[in-house]
Amino acid sequence: MTKKRTLLLMVLEAFFGGYYVTITRSITPILLVVSGYAAEDLLLLNGFAGLASLFTALSIRRVLENIKDIRYYLLISHITERALWVLVPVFSWSKQYVVLLYSAAVLASTSTGIAMSTSFYSLFRDRAYRDLIACRTAVSSVASVLAQITALIALAAMEGFQKYILLYTTAFAVGLVSSTLLLFTPPIKLGLRETRLPVIDESEVRATITYLLLVSLLSASSTLNIVWVPRLIKDLNAPDYMVVALGLTQIVTNIFASMFWRMRSLGSHRVAVAGLSIAPLLVYFSPITVAHLGIAVFYSFSMVGTNLYAATMYAGVVNKIGALRSGLMLSTSNALALTISGFIGYALSFNTAYVFILASLFGAIGLVIGLIAMPEIAVVSREHSRFYARILYMSSIASYNFVMFTVVETAIITLRLIGLILGILLLFLIYKMIHYITILAR
Repeated sequence: MTKKRTLLLMVLEAFFGGYYVTITRSITPILLVVSGYAAEDLLLLNGFAGLASLFTALSIRRVLENIKDIRYYLLISHITERALWVLVPVFSWSKQYVVLLYSAAVLASTSTGIAMSTSFYSLFRDRAYRDLIACRTAVSSVASVLAQITALIALAAMEGFQKYILLYTTAFAVGLVSSTLLLFTPPIKLGLRETRLPVIDESEVRATITYLLLVSLLSASSTLNIVWVPRLIKDLNAPDYMVVALGLTQIVTNIFASMFWRMRSLGSHRVAVAGLSIAPLLVYFSPITVAHLGIAVFYSFSMVGTNLYAATMYAGVVNKIGALRSGLMLSTSNALALTISGFIGYALSFNTAYVFILASLFGAIGLVIGLIAMPEIAVVSREHSRFYARILYMSSIASYNFVMFTVVETAIITLRLIGLILGILLLFLIYKMIHYITILAR
């Protein structure tokens, strides 16, 4: 199978998949808010969903490492994800069921994302990879426009809960078309395996810094996306179809933004990174509902540029760190961002302003990382940028080791305390039994 045919299949998958993803992901927050969920509920829900995905990511990696052709794993994960998302409106009446189902759906989405990213890195290289991402973003945006128009008409013209059932069912059917296309792709093998790198290798440092940058910016994006819907519906009293119009504006912008950033140098992407730190404050301080459409344009341009930059950085080091690890890092960054934004945002949800400030702070952290540690967008010299990147890399490794040591030691101490408490309870029960036996013997 030629590369062009494979590229065409992957682009078509993005079209049908983009329609399904747009409806399920954009309608779910609206459905939950209309069903009575507050911003803190959504933050906590996303926190648990991201945490569940992180715990299973390493298991997914081990599974993919032992599979000769990951195409079939990708297909199973693809279909499972769609089946789980279509059940969300059915169980939206119960917060307990929604937490479990939503976490499972996000987990399946993470699994699909890892397999898809790994497939892209295995099948395409460098410029071809960047062209693939740009084309997929463009056609996915076109499909998303159609999806948003569908959702807008359904929400504005229909009444009651049935409109949500109709939208989810339609998305599920279209999503299965994208799954079917994967049957016609060539065998997907991990041609690029992870290699043993020196303790401080340039590729290792670059991959880690890119990961930190992406997690920071996705945390900003996740936090903003979670609280933006309640801000419009509850604070500004906007109708539910206005939220869909907001999403439609973002997706139309994505079509032009993907082409715009594709033709720009990597250095110009610093503007996109800076935009993500400004957008949350614009959302909070804009009381006029219509003004949010303009903010959505600005936000979408920033988000597309940031994602394309991060994906290109991973594509540049895929030969050293391996296709699977590149795909794993790119996909799990979203799960980690959901976890961070969900739990920290929930802790600050007693005041909505603090949550928006948190989103802006996440964006500012990503901007600082980019301006000093990413050579392509740094404002310092390349030598200084590499020096700061190594310092940040060593600091992150040291922090990771400290956290893991603390978690392990805490777990051991907790287990010992549980064992001690159980032992004391057992001795107490034995004492009581002997006491009652003595009384009965008398």
